[in-house]
Amino acid sequence: MNQSQFTDPPRRQAVTETGYQPFPETALNCLITLATIRDDNGQVIDFRVLDATPNAESALFVKPNELIGKRLLELWPRSVEIGLFAMYTRVVETGESEQTLHRYIDVAVPETWLELSVVRQGLDRLVLLLINCTASKQAERQLAQQAELLQTVLDNAQAAISLHAAMRGKDGQIENFRTVLANQQCIAMWGELADAILTKTFFEVTTPAQQIDEFARYVRVVETGETDRSELIIGDQWWLRITAKAGDGVVIANVDVSESRRYQQQLEAANLELKRSNESLQSFAYIASHDLQEPLRKIQSFGDMLQNRYASMLGAEGGELITRMQASAERMSILIRDLLDYSQLSSQRHAFRLFSLGKLIDDIVEDLWHPIQETNARLDISELPDLMGDRHQLRQLFQNILSNALKFRRVDGAGNPVPPVVRLSSRLTVFDELPADLQADLPINRSYWAICVADNGIGFDQQYAEQIFQVFQRLHNRQQFSGTGIGLAIVKRVAEQHDGTIRVTSRLGEGAAFTVYLPA
Repeated sequence: MNQSQFTDPPRRQAVTETGYQPFPETALNCLITLATIRDDNGQVIDFRVLDATPNAESALFVKPNELIGKRLLELWPRSVEIGLFAMYTRVVETGESEQTLHRYIDVAVPETWLELSVVRQGLDRLVLLLINCTASKQAERQLAQQAELLQTVLDNAQAAISLHAAMRGKDGQIENFRTVLANQQCIAMWGELADAILTKTFFEVTTPAQQIDEFARYVRVVETGETDRSELIIGDQWWLRITAKAGDGVVIANVDVSESRRYQQQLEAANLELKRSNESLQSFAYIASHDLQEPLRKIQSFGDMLQNRYASMLGAEGGELITRMQASAERMSILIRDLLDYSQLSSQRHAFRLFSLGKLIDDIVEDLWHPIQETNARLDISELPDLMGDRHQLRQLFQNILSNALKFRRVDGAGNPVPPVVRLSSRLTVFDELPADLQADLPINRSYWAICVADNGIGFDQQYAEQIFQVFQRLHNRQQFSGTGIGLAIVKRVAEQHDGTIRVTSRLGEGAAFTVYLPA
């Protein structure tokens, strides 16, 4: 044997002592040759390293010249503890090769994963083939950790999520699907079918109806990439199913919408009942107004006949009673009409359209021409905006406010009526500039027109600012001022139906200012 090719002294010594030819330095895997060391009784007590390929350092973090000639237990004392020494002994005694995957941890070296194959070569010699697979094992562990993290996220998601891979035939067409992954919510949703769904194919666990509908849906999603949304019922639960493409398969997310659906059904039932109630109320209001108005008309008609035909027989006192009776009947008739108007505000709404508030006020002023002339009133009207709303209802609103401004006029020190002065103005305001109590009543992120109608009338104590908008609430008796106590209730209802509101400020004897807030 030509020894001149060996330049490394430790390796040359080992070859000289054993007569064993080393592996060539071009070997792809780390190879180590061990010689058995026995005691006097022939028992294996250790192994000595005869040779090691140069890439031993990449597998074992030890240079070859630091291995050759040394004992196994000197180099790796934990070999007995972790079972490698026993494996080497079995191979050298039986001649049967063994393989193992070994994770080696030591204070001197970082965590190392080795694929180890042990083969006996000749008498009392072993060849170890070691492949350092640390990088792949760490990558595998990282993938496992990521998969565990993903599963944890999925299991804590509210939706029931599952992944299904397409199974294709030789012609490339999708023939079936198999379940790859499912979170805990999905398994709970499947119930007793969970094990079958997880281990069997789509066609093995589904009904004929499901096979016709769902299979075609899954195939369509895979082939087109378009997400599908549908609803299904399982027991007493409603599920929203979202099916999306995921690789060569589909991911299905099922969201429990049972509470939402039940609430929707309750809401629909309540709306239907409300509609029926409103229809009944409208029918009742119409019938009541018609049936009540007819007797009142007869009372007024009979009163006129009594006054015209029998005035001389009734005398002054009788005539006064007839007059009071007719006045009461007229008040009742007005009250019935006002109540009917109030009840119909919600049901008889016209489509919202853009219109000029200035022109609407002109029409109202024309209608109020007589009380304006009678009271010698002065109206100061600033430029007014265009509004989006029900023109008919908003006419009711502003006509009621203007009528009150003309009606509730005060008297001076001598007891003479003071001519009303009514001022109409408007300003645009953003939501954040509104008072806090108004913000609670109005939709956010909108601008509003604040339209103010201020007068110099009798006013009232501010403590009644909320009370005056309630039905039949009056601050004065009929002898002082006429009316039914419904007008301002109509004003408030109309404002609210336009996503607006109304506020009033007043002081007794100093007039009142009504401000209507309507969306700009």
